[in-house]
Amino acid sequence: MMENFVFRVTCAFIAMVVIPGCNTQERRKQVFPDKAWIASAPEKQGIDADKLRNAIEFLKENCHEDGVSELLIVRNGYVIFKGEHADSFHSIWSCSKTFTSAVLGLLTDEKVISPDDLASKYEPLLAEKYPEVTFRHFATMTSGYSAAGKTRWPGDNNDDWSWTVYEPETPLFAPGTQFAYWDEAQMMFGRVLTQVLQGSMYDYLRRKITGYIDMEWTWKTEKDLHGIPINNGCTDVITNAGNLARWGWLFLNDGNWNGRQLISREWIKAATSVQVPASVHLADTERKDIAGPGYYGFNWWINAAGPNGKMKLPGAPGGIYFASGANNNKCFVIPEWNMVIVRMGQDGNLKDNDTVYGKFIALVSESILD
Repeated sequence: MMENFVFRVTCAFIAMVVIPGCNTQERRKQVFPDKAWIASAPEKQGIDADKLRNAIEFLKENCHEDGVSELLIVRNGYVIFKGEHADSFHSIWSCSKTFTSAVLGLLTDEKVISPDDLASKYEPLLAEKYPEVTFRHFATMTSGYSAAGKTRWPGDNNDDWSWTVYEPETPLFAPGTQFAYWDEAQMMFGRVLTQVLQGSMYDYLRRKITGYIDMEWTWKTEKDLHGIPINNGCTDVITNAGNLARWGWLFLNDGNWNGRQLISREWIKAATSVQVPASVHLADTERKDIAGPGYYGFNWWINAAGPNGKMKLPGAPGGIYFASGANNNKCFVIPEWNMVIVRMGQDGNLKDNDTVYGKFIALVSESILD
């Protein structure tokens, strides 16, 4: 038997829904967890346990010391694998960016703002140097925003980084013309959304989404706005694998949780589709190692073809999208298989994330029986 399966019986909500990626005539029971996920043997969910074990062993061998101890795999709403430390809470680093863009999605659904509205309308700090930057630019890392002082990338002294991030400096490039994975831009994005809300993004998401999906999480703050805490728009959501899987499960189900539409299907589709064309230039910054053209949605990564024609995750299904953070934190949503895979850890980045996960998911595909 595969180790680390959890056979804990608990309550669950069950609804009849169309599985994303299936023919609309094909229906099966879709499970939404209550306070805890229900565990199931892989075979009961159409998975070959031995082949799944092979895939997990491959991932373990190619990760650092945390291995697969915080790995969680959900199919059809059931947990079919759970690592021994999957209940551990810690930061999910840049996976947090998907929470920031979800705030934009909700505000768009409510017609408070639209992605193409000018951010400077709500944030006076942007009026002089960034009058043409929109919410779309921020959510796609194409704003060109740069702040005063040093960046916080390796080799730079960033002791004062959090205090200068809201001090706009000369743009990196004209908005929309290039892609730069730039945390200070994402943090300004969080500040502007806080301006729109006149409240914290954390409280807003709890009211609108996470309270309904029983998600346990917190979100660190970075300074404040007239007494309103500014959640760090680029990082510092703190949760565990089971809770991050709830986030992925909501997205897999097109924003619907057991019959309640929490965020629109239209936004989910937009956020998880390529929003940065492969033709967009990659900016010449310290973060040229993180290339988004052809792969980036609204703070989600898409398994699509980049400028070189290669898929983001070689060997994996084209419908996959995922949240990605430092220290090898991932949340993969795989509509073709009705599956969410979360890997969390605090053990450093992999040298070639995309190749490793492309191979891992290709091995998982071999375990699919139906």
